[in-house]
Amino acid sequence: MSRSPVRATAIACAMLAAGCSSIPASYDWSDLRADPREFYNLNAPIVVRGADLDGQRVTLKRGQALVVKLDAGVDAGPRWEMQRYDGPTVIAPVRHDLVAQHAAEATAPARTGDATFRVRGVAAGTQPVVIEYKGAFEAAAAKTIRFDVVVP
Repeated sequence: MSRSPVRATAIACAMLAAGCSSIPASYDWSDLRADPREFYNLNAPIVVRGADLDGQRVTLKRGQALVVKLDAGVDAGPRWEMQRYDGPTVIAPVRHDLVAQHAAEATAPARTGDATFRVRGVAAGTQPVVIEYKGAFEAAAAKTIRFDVVVP
């Protein structure tokens, strides 16, 4: 007689789990597209140096990454900073790093490095990108890189 409540509980748990794992009938399967490289995000990232990118137009596939590398000092001086864009979101920032380049001599610390910005195409459209090199309390940038990202 004690098996009946245990069995009922197990059946109720199985039914609940089955209901949670089902896909809604209204799911839009057309979003998967015909190209599995896009669905699984297997498109190779586009890697560019900042000076080569200024004034250019970069086309990304949806889900594809753009990696922008800029020369930067690793001390407390000016930094590269991506400016905020208030229009429709076409790209999403993924990560920003500052990596020191190895010094020629092991005893001398590295003074330069790469500021690396990574963004990913998330929606169709065009988005301007502005990256400025300036100090924390400076009003004007010492260097500015402007380019457009297009996601078809």
